[in-house]
Amino acid sequence: MKYQTFFPIILLIILACNKSGHEWRIIHDNQRALINSGILSSEISLDKYSAGVTMHVKSDTLFTGTYYFSFALWKADPNKEPQGIETVLTNVEQKASVKNQTDALYIQHNNNHSLQSVQWIDSLMIYSKDKSLQLKAQEIKSISEGSLQLTLTYKVTGTKYKGMLVEMIYEIYDGYPVIRQRINFINKSKNWIKITHLNVFEVKLNNYFTTTHLTPKTKEIDPSIIALGNGNNARGIIIGSEMPSRLRLLNDRGIAGYHPDYFEWIVGPNETFESEPVFLYAFSGNNFNKNGMSSTALDRCVEKDFRNFLKEKVLLQTNLKKMVAPLFCTWTNYGANINDSSMRQAADIASRIGFNCFQIDAGWSKTSNPNQWGISTICPDTEKFPDMKRLNLYIRSKNMMPGLWYSVFMEQEDAELEKVPLFSVPMVKRAGGLGISFAYKKGRNKYVNDIVYLNKTYGTSYFKQDLSNICYGDLAKGHESRTLKESYLRGLRGLLASQDKIHQMGPEIVLQLSHEIYWSTPGPPGDIAVLKHADLYHSSPNEYWGAGMRGQLVNNSWNMNNDSLSQKLIEGCFRARKLWYDHRGLPLERIEVFGASITNYKGSLTPQIQDRQICSWLTGAPLSFSGDLTSLTTENIERYRDRFAIVNTLQKKYNIYSHFQYSGVPTLTDEGWHWWGKLNNQGYGAVVILRGNGGVEKQSIYIPWVFPDSRYHLKALLNDADLGYFTGKELQGGAVTLSLQKYGQEIIELSK
Repeated sequence: MKYQTFFPIILLIILACNKSGHEWRIIHDNQRALINSGILSSEISLDKYSAGVTMHVKSDTLFTGTYYFSFALWKADPNKEPQGIETVLTNVEQKASVKNQTDALYIQHNNNHSLQSVQWIDSLMIYSKDKSLQLKAQEIKSISEGSLQLTLTYKVTGTKYKGMLVEMIYEIYDGYPVIRQRINFINKSKNWIKITHLNVFEVKLNNYFTTTHLTPKTKEIDPSIIALGNGNNARGIIIGSEMPSRLRLLNDRGIAGYHPDYFEWIVGPNETFESEPVFLYAFSGNNFNKNGMSSTALDRCVEKDFRNFLKEKVLLQTNLKKMVAPLFCTWTNYGANINDSSMRQAADIASRIGFNCFQIDAGWSKTSNPNQWGISTICPDTEKFPDMKRLNLYIRSKNMMPGLWYSVFMEQEDAELEKVPLFSVPMVKRAGGLGISFAYKKGRNKYVNDIVYLNKTYGTSYFKQDLSNICYGDLAKGHESRTLKESYLRGLRGLLASQDKIHQMGPEIVLQLSHEIYWSTPGPPGDIAVLKHADLYHSSPNEYWGAGMRGQLVNNSWNMNNDSLSQKLIEGCFRARKLWYDHRGLPLERIEVFGASITNYKGSLTPQIQDRQICSWLTGAPLSFSGDLTSLTTENIERYRDRFAIVNTLQKKYNIYSHFQYSGVPTLTDEGWHWWGKLNNQGYGAVVILRGNGGVEKQSIYIPWVFPDSRYHLKALLNDADLGYFTGKELQGGAVTLSLQKYGQEIIELSK
């Protein structure tokens, strides 16, 4: 169904009502466009020279915007396409390092600046509500069953940018109170034009002052999901930005767009640029304060409906057959000093424990500089791994998926083979290799083909993709970027497109992107953009709490305090829970937190700490474990095996990884008690309970997420105790009481 109109405009209505009674419709005439998306509505003024907006959540006016998108345009002088540079004038040298038990980088820049011949003049800042834009056309169409799209086309007025068109595109989805929007630029002129300072959504809020980050904000990188609510978060909006990595701007005032320090885009004659989308998702409901604990409408929305929206409408559709948890990564204590024999020994132990995936990290591939790691090739180091295919078959025979580490750095000879080199400029060097360009089709195609080759040739199914060069840009002549700033987004888009291509060529492949490849080290937190393309995201930072001597297996030269290592293992558990909680706006089964340390030095890894690891990583999915498998005692192995069997059974019965409830219970702590739910839509699954270094010995466990009229059978799985039968109302009232020692934990199963 498609409607397109020009002035004069006749009233057009597309209406949908779902079983909730709310309306999903788009109306427009020559004065306004009205978008109704359940409890969220937006009214856009359509005066000839105006595009103001008013938005409501139910009857509350959320904001009245004097403008709600903006951008700047620049003209090239002379009017020609900017060209990249041929000579390598800037080099970046990288070396791995460690700081405060966290991965870091030593970086050295050798700077010689190069100016491009094109300059940019006649800048024009344009806001949606000014006379620089004139509405030209409107179009409503159905994009799929239950989804509608409104496109408003504006032309830039005046003579300087005649022929420049701007499309604002809005989408709504039946059943979800969300408006998703993006902006498209169409250059119908003969000029080369640069776009900067692009904000897809910006408003002045009315009485909505509480800001909640639903993905982490780092020192340099904004969150990808925030909530703006009234004082108690009973009503408001969730803003999601699909801009990738460092390119994202999403601040606490609700401005969503591209970071001006890292974004610009060049559009030549008859070229277009379409932004990544931004969406607004409304929440509204009652807040409850029971037993001294708060349950807000925002939290309950994030736990269920908002997460369902992301999975159904935005993110990459995942397959349970690709579930790799729990996963063992060899990096922490094995490092790059690995070979066929040590990996078979480790695989034997990992199989006994019950891991589902065994990932071999750096050090497996043949390079021209065997004393350094960082380069990836498609050829195994045959001195260390004489038959990689047979090794992978051995890992599969142990009921584990084989995985390999792969990096963005390649041998210099391979990078220079083509007439147009595959490496990026500035040239990024590491371990004698060069960083591949994702802002160049042949560069990313080589990367794609290499991973697919490894999958087809050696039977590897899981790939950890690592190391960093996109953050330095790519201005090589013959590559796709016209300016250095433009190359940041081109590189990130190229990286994400490579994931799509690999999935297309090898549907069984499981792809994990590291925070480092996604920008730097320590790199960005997980975001919406990356989970639209990769199966899993390895979030920063890489930490090694309790692992002992990083890069070494336990040996007689170690001289450490085992009690100190035990305390660090406990601290690592809490830091993992906090990192997952900070990502709670995203499906947590898609976030990988590194890494529960499986290293035992003179009894540092106690059975109680093992239980704490299992419970802590169950905030999301148990990804990933790393350490020295050879240091484990028989008791350690049996403990892990028993606990992994419990978790695997819960996952098979209730799909617990896909659920996370945290409203109405004690907040995250490692001092007193806190707990969370892993209950499915029927109210069955697991509740995970932890006590910190204090708190009372006995605690009533309130479970607010069950159905009050349903009846439940409860078992304490770690202590193998039958707790009996309860109604949901009794569980909500704290009928279950637990006793735990300090740093104790329990997993309670709720079944029919």
